[in-house]
Amino acid sequence: MRHTARLCATLPLFVAACAPKGETAVNDSAATVTAPAVDPAAVRQAVDQTNAKMTAALQSGDTAAMASVYQDDAVVMMSGMPAWHGHADIATNGRGMFDAMKLSDVKFNTTSLDIAGDYAIETGTYEMTVTPKGGKPAPDKGKYITVWKKQADGSWKVYRDISNSDSAPKG
Repeated sequence: MRHTARLCATLPLFVAACAPKGETAVNDSAATVTAPAVDPAAVRQAVDQTNAKMTAALQSGDTAAMASVYQDDAVVMMSGMPAWHGHADIATNGRGMFDAMKLSDVKFNTTSLDIAGDYAIETGTYEMTVTPKGGKPAPDKGKYITVWKKQADGSWKVYRDISNSDSAPKG
């Protein structure tokens, strides 16, 4: 996305430089289109609010609330399992996860948020306690990258989500 913006910014200069002498380059509006203005503070606020909603959903085992933060064609990629594609897959696998374990003390820490037009890339860390059904609580820490996409109504939803634990696999 950044490369496209740079190309769009330099294209008019290139066209003007290549115009034959005595002629004026055509001002092509497609070549001068710039990325829509985005308020970084508003995007950060939307991300923080959605992360708070996700935290509550994970801790309460609320599959519907968890799935609601993802757009229809979202992909979730977590350690040790195949990717989840779309709302139905996210809800089904989320329910299976909540049936197998309880999550508590969930914390997300956004370490960076890079915004490019209608996309934002969040990088961060997480902490939580995982308690398997009938098992003992175990702390987990890890990292994630989440790609957010601006929706037609101006809201932001998760488009791609990948995370993995800092702990070595057990077994």
